[in-house]
Amino acid sequence: MSFFKSNDGVRLHYQFDGSSDQPVVVFLGGYTSMITTWVAQVEAFKNAGFRVLRFEYRNHGQSEQTDKSLRISRLAMDLANLVDYLHVDHFTLIGHSMGAMVASQYISLFSDRRVDVIVTEDQTPKMLNEDGWQYGVKDSSFARISQISDSFPTTKLVRQAIPKELKRQVSDGYVPFDFKKNRPLMIDGIVQDWRDVIRHESIPHLFLAGSASPMYPVDHAKNALDLQEVTGSAMHVFDGAGHIPHLEFPDEFNQIVLGFLKKFS
Repeated sequence: MSFFKSNDGVRLHYQFDGSSDQPVVVFLGGYTSMITTWVAQVEAFKNAGFRVLRFEYRNHGQSEQTDKSLRISRLAMDLANLVDYLHVDHFTLIGHSMGAMVASQYISLFSDRRVDVIVTEDQTPKMLNEDGWQYGVKDSSFARISQISDSFPTTKLVRQAIPKELKRQVSDGYVPFDFKKNRPLMIDGIVQDWRDVIRHESIPHLFLAGSASPMYPVDHAKNALDLQEVTGSAMHVFDGAGHIPHLEFPDEFNQIVLGFLKKFS
């Protein structure tokens, strides 16, 4: 295991796999996830010529438990601290769910000058619906923030059966997640709006969605893509997938994402 300390003194777990002379891909997991959620991607991306960097947010996995700075902007700063600590000058960001929020917040804070490509998986840039935007959580509004947060732990996120061996690898070293303690982080993510970040990106962006996602309407990917005007940006829908296509359809996920990245290598 490898650890580093953020600039506010929190000990965070990370893993860096692959050759030091390869371009870096940073995988950013969702709320509650550990680095093992990407186990089906590591070898495929290494074999394709990438170095794979994963880390666990504060209060996730092997990282330190704390009540300090439980907000998306702090997680983005932790990412910035990590790539600086490892002297990684350029990288691709692949973010699932809350990881997509962290990627967008990183770009909001630090620009996309060090980011080569961004991939976001089943995450709308705005979770709360309003007039003119109906691509967030179903029936969502500011009045329902608490209900959205409190219903998440009982939401079945996948629609496809995950193979037993993959499920075992993902749960390897499982550390229980404290939903009550981390509720401020969930609330912070729910109220954010990253549409302006997407609109001003200058890098290629691949928007991914699951056609059967329990979280968002499938059209969120197309409408997010419509916000962006960068040549080469694209979207892909995983037919039959729920909220976690990289586990439900790992081979298709790897093929689609690697094919997209190769266009810009």
